[in-house]
Amino acid sequence: MQPNLHPLAASGDACALAERLAALGPEAPARLAAVDARGFTPLACALEADASLAVIQGLLAAGNDPNAGCTDAIGRSRCLLSLAVRTAAPESVAALLDAGADLHYREDGFGAVLDAVFERASPRGDRLLPMLALLSGRGARLDDISSYGESALRVLSRRGRFDAVGLLLRAGADESQLAWSGLHRAVALGRLEEVTEALEWGADSEAREWWERTPFLLACSAGEIDKAECLRRGGAILRARGRCGQTALMHAIEARRYAMLEYLLGLGLPLEEVDDFGQSALVVAAQHDDERAVARHLAAGAEPDAVVRRPPLPGMAGLPDPSLPPGLADALAMTEPALNHTSSGAVARRLIDAGADIGRLTTEARRGLLGLPGDPDARLLTVDADTFAAQRTRRFGRANPERMNLPYWLDMIRCGLDAWSAAQRYGTETGRGDEPGWCAQRFGQSISFLPDGRIVQVGGEHEDYYDPDFCIYNDVFVHHPDGRIEILGYPEDVFPPTDFHSATLVGERLVLIGSLG
Repeated sequence: MQPNLHPLAASGDACALAERLAALGPEAPARLAAVDARGFTPLACALEADASLAVIQGLLAAGNDPNAGCTDAIGRSRCLLSLAVRTAAPESVAALLDAGADLHYREDGFGAVLDAVFERASPRGDRLLPMLALLSGRGARLDDISSYGESALRVLSRRGRFDAVGLLLRAGADESQLAWSGLHRAVALGRLEEVTEALEWGADSEAREWWERTPFLLACSAGEIDKAECLRRGGAILRARGRCGQTALMHAIEARRYAMLEYLLGLGLPLEEVDDFGQSALVVAAQHDDERAVARHLAAGAEPDAVVRRPPLPGMAGLPDPSLPPGLADALAMTEPALNHTSSGAVARRLIDAGADIGRLTTEARRGLLGLPGDPDARLLTVDADTFAAQRTRRFGRANPERMNLPYWLDMIRCGLDAWSAAQRYGTETGRGDEPGWCAQRFGQSISFLPDGRIVQVGGEHEDYYDPDFCIYNDVFVHHPDGRIEILGYPEDVFPPTDFHSATLVGERLVLIGSLG
């Protein structure tokens, strides 16, 4: 039997795909309808990978159903158009619609426009406007509201995409969803003169819209410095808060308005003000993996490892739980610093270089620092079943050290899968009484940066004692600047398994202190 079409469809090679379909002959329809482990047809794989228009058209012409279902990342059933508007080019979405895809689907309150907005409303979403123009031009619903009160206009407004807000309003979307005053509208979509005139006529400069932003906060989201300055001179409250206590700095960060960020810092707005969750503007920048905003706040004097007591929520006294020991109650009331909140290796390096505690590093940011994909990627697990069977379990080194560059282990470092998921891919089970499955997905593993560009990871623990693959390791990963990885193994009596230790570079040695063991 010839191999499945799914990898070929995702690769985007239209010529190779056409040749394969021709070679399949009568078998082609069944192969086009076949689904992979995620429930994806070849067409779904091509849409997810944003393959070329030629590939999409070829699959449709060959008989792929434009209304077939698929499963999203959290296991929900989705139609192909829902996937396409979030991942594919507008031209591919147009091809699906031309082939008969249902533009008017509704899933969990989401239609095509709301799906497209959620995926593409980031400040840098350069396909957003063409996608919205296509969908609105074809007659898609513009005013869907999810069970959480989200609509396309509200999401776009929150993220500062007022160019897209204007497009949908011109297409007939319901502006009342935004709860704008006339001054809000002038700030978001009008001219400076309109803002000036509204203030002269007595417009309320502290009015609130759907997201509880004042016109000044809306100007921060829109990046409208001249309008913000006009409002400031008119007496606007600069330290006003939006929903969840978000400050002006936070609104500028969320919309990636860097010139506005400079303007606000120039006004002397405090860096360490926190929102209702105890998070500062630096933490918000880290959450958005925004290296530029993080660097600017650090340069302005933000404390990289600051923790604060969470403010009491409205209607709550904010007192510690009397049933908890005082030390634990106090710890639980403290926020986590910025390094806990980023999945970006570049942002993490900025914070670490500024003095942040490297022990706060998230798994995703750690992998980013190593040049690896933040999320596990099963496609990087490439060894065959025989190699997996021979190399799947932990073993100790026989020298001090022994280089143990086993292909399966190297694949596991690169792909980031846990031991159970890797075993499942090879059709086997863990926890059969043998050694635990070898795994590079660990916690309590130190990471150290050497002057020559190498990065060294030591030991660490996978899962807890009750898991069949629980293991504390004594190996060392050496990541070279050119992408090579070395694995060094040691005899157990030379280097006992270690986790949650510190690793300090002293001259040409790494000194390890402490271990839960």
